[in-house]
Amino acid sequence: MAKKKKKKTNKLVTAATLLPLAIGLASNVPLARQAPKATGAAAKAPMVLSCTLPFDSIKQHHPIDDTCGPSGNGKPGSPQAAQNQAKNNFCAAGDPVNIDFEVLHQLQKDAESQQISFGSDAQIPKDRSVLRNLPTKVGSIGEGTVGRIAAFVIKARYSNVGKGKGESVNCKLPTKEDNDVHIVLGEKSNQDDECSSVTAEMSPHFRPDVWDPSLLVNNNAHLYRFTGQIFFDASHKPCSGGTGSPKRSAIWELHPVYKVEICLDPNNNCKVDSEENWTDFSDRVGLEGSSETRVRLPDGVSGELPLAVESF
Repeated sequence: MAKKKKKKTNKLVTAATLLPLAIGLASNVPLARQAPKATGAAAKAPMVLSCTLPFDSIKQHHPIDDTCGPSGNGKPGSPQAAQNQAKNNFCAAGDPVNIDFEVLHQLQKDAESQQISFGSDAQIPKDRSVLRNLPTKVGSIGEGTVGRIAAFVIKARYSNVGKGKGESVNCKLPTKEDNDVHIVLGEKSNQDDECSSVTAEMSPHFRPDVWDPSLLVNNNAHLYRFTGQIFFDASHKPCSGGTGSPKRSAIWELHPVYKVEICLDPNNNCKVDSEENWTDFSDRVGLEGSSETRVRLPDGVSGELPLAVESF
């Protein structure tokens, strides 16, 4: 029986609420709401995975999962279709490589020294194999490597939302549910200049409700740890002269995000290469009322830390 999709509410997402959704997805029960009409050569192709989703236990089914496949609306065989497929790689394998901002800057210099084209949709490289096995201080890595970075969230928003917008990777669909969550990451604080930032992006495919930008915005300076595929977004370019669209210091990013963790130590005593003091974001974050988000502290620590919620 079809299930009507409920709107997001300011309530704690629990295993009990996610279980029926997961069961519905596993049995291919369609949701009652129909997706907006996708356009392009690859429209109406479902998102088919060749692996277990990295966040399988908290996944949420969305209409776009049935109507927009790995190539988005890119023309088959085109650089755009290849980039869309790379963006939709939920199956990068291997233990996460611990990276920092310097590593992403090194990858940026590697791409520029090899004269790999980037800067717009028209400049997407035809051969993406050149984006693999690039030299950095943590070894040879590149697109398709699973990376993990500790950073502060400066901003988080649904990207490319609205009539006439949307992205090729998401079949030019216009709604929040159909588009990426763009996360601006700061190295030192959540007040860093955006031109010094790097980027993480959450795909709309199977995205958990708790991965909401208003919950990610962290005005109390909690440190986050994001795990995902390292990806070269050739449709953009880094900041130049203090401007960019969107602003960033490198177009190498984590996309799609596979996992989100938050540091609950009051002094942010968390390291990217240590498991101490990290906890899964979906396990610890809940909404208390309509105007304030609270992070529950670890067992044995009293109180809660309030987080301001940003409206979008």
